[in-house]
This record gives sequence, C-alpha cells and structure tokens, in this order.
Amino acid sequence: MVRTAFTRLVGCEVPIQLAPMGQLNTPRLVGAVTGAGGMGMVAMPRAPVAAVVDALDACAAQARGPFGFNVLVPFLDLEVLDAAAARCRYVDFYHGAVDPALVGRVHAAGALAGWQVCAADQARAAADAGCDLLVVRGAEGGGRMYGSRGLWPLLFEVLSAVDVPVLAAGGIADGRGLAAALAAGAAGVRLGTRFVATPESGAHPSYKDAIVAESETVLTDAFRTGWPDEVTRSRVLRRAYERAAASPEDAAVARIGVGPDTVEVPRFGVPPPTATATGDVTAMAMYAGESAALVTGVEPAGRIVTRIARQAEELLRAAAPGRS
Repeated sequence: MVRTAFTRLVGCEVPIQLAPMGQLNTPRLVGAVTGAGGMGMVAMPRAPVAAVVDALDACAAQARGPFGFNVLVPFLDLEVLDAAAARCRYVDFYHGAVDPALVGRVHAAGALAGWQVCAADQARAAADAGCDLLVVRGAEGGGRMYGSRGLWPLLFEVLSAVDVPVLAAGGIADGRGLAAALAAGAAGVRLGTRFVATPESGAHPSYKDAIVAESETVLTDAFRTGWPDEVTRSRVLRRAYERAAASPEDAAVARIGVGPDTVEVPRFGVPPPTATATGDVTAMAMYAGESAALVTGVEPAGRIVTRIARQAEELLRAAAPGRS
C-alpha cells in the first residue's frame, strides 16, 4: 500500500478520504471505507448537537479507522463544532473565508484541522492559520461549489504555495486519478461521487442508478432554495436539472425524512434524494461530479477503496524510473 504524509498524519492505511456528503454518508459507509484502510468523513449541516453526537457515536461503533467531520461555514454551529472536535480525529471547513479562530478551536479540542480550498490564496491563508491538511477542490467535483478553477492547474499552484499535506478532489473516481494526484505531489484524494453509488450510502436507489447510467453533469446556480448565500452553484446530473426545470414552480417535488419528521422539498431545493425520499426524486438535486462517467456500477465501498489503491500502486510502480 502507498503511504503518504496524509496516511501518516491521520493514521489510515491508504490515501483515500471519503468526501463529506451529509445524509448520504451513513455509519455503514464510514465503516466500509475505514475498514478498507481509507478515512471516513461525516457532515451534518443544520443538525442539532444531540443528533450530531448520536451520529458520531454510531460511526465510531462501526469505524475501523479514523474518520473526520466537515463543517459548512454558512451553517456554523460552535456547539456542534466542539462536539465533533472532541470525537473525531480531524475536522475541516468549507464554503467560507478562512478563520484562524476556528482552526485554533479545533486544535484546542485535540483534533487535526483542515480547510477545503478552491483558490491558491485561500490555501495560503489556511496554511498560515495553522491547518494540518488542505483539500484542493476543483470545479469538476459534485455538490456545492465554492470556486471556479479546474482541479489540476489549481492543485499544481497550491502544491507550490504551501508545505502542508494536500488532498485532491473533483472528478476523481479511480486508480488513475489517485496515481496522477500522488505523482503531482498530493498526499491523497477525496472522493464523493464514486461512493454515492454503493450499497452502504444513504442515497435513494434511483440516485445511485442515475449516477451509473448518466455521465453528463451541469454546473448550475439553480439548486439554491434553502441555501443561505445569494450566490451559490452546484454540480448535478443534467437529467436532474432538466427534470427540476420542467417541474411546476410552486409545488414540492418530493418529501424526505429529517430525523423523526418528514419535510417537503421544493423545486430546486438543496437536499439530495436520500433513501427516505418519496415523490419525484429524479427532480431533486442529484449531486455528481464529472467522474460520474467513470462509475459503471453500484459496488461495495470497501471493494472500491481496495481496487483504487491497488490500481494506483501498480501504475506508479510501472512508471518508476528504470522500468519499461
């Protein structure tokens, strides 16, 4: 297995991190990824602290390696942050300006701190703030976007600008992507779309099937209902965007379970189709990166981690000096 600054820092076996994807990241998914040697992640924007604690305890019961917690800055809850930092190996932030006070707060609780960045100046600010790890996210990635740069030029720029370990994210779903990131100098990769299409994820079956069947995505500002910022974009499957655009403007397209409650999801609402969704789930935000074109089936998460790590190792070995 390939060891990197990332694996040594967090204590995992392979340089693959599960992307934080809200309710899609179940304790089963965290357990499967960590069981295969990767690092798990959890994200629960808007959830009360009691629900976060319960979820992290459930993940801890199934995890067989380190896992972390992601905070979306527009939904920052300091009580939730403190609870996560006390229970996780690592806490990182996304979708907001770097705040050294937040980094210090995570460190004070005994966890490693990181920031997902989309520009080189943001990466420098995060490193200067004391972050232990950076995630460089390109616009090829699925989900909510904070930036417009493509991954590879941005990754090269960030690697030249900072000394802390860096993960690459956006459009990566196989061993070739991992090998390319490691060869460029990154310490690993963060994968999301590939893990949506797994038995362990909390995605609706139609969402998983759509990622397998469809390869075309669109970066749009349409799915903003329920998001606090005025300007926001996200990458979704094109078929989801087109279905939502064709839906009535004043009607809910679906309903999802949120804890013990069921809530309506409006047209162009932010929530993705989880397993509890009912209604026209194909009109919901089916977040997916350009790597959807590389997803050919619904597969167990542990098998995916193992295959990607093995393929990357073989490619890097074949490319080593002195080998044909």
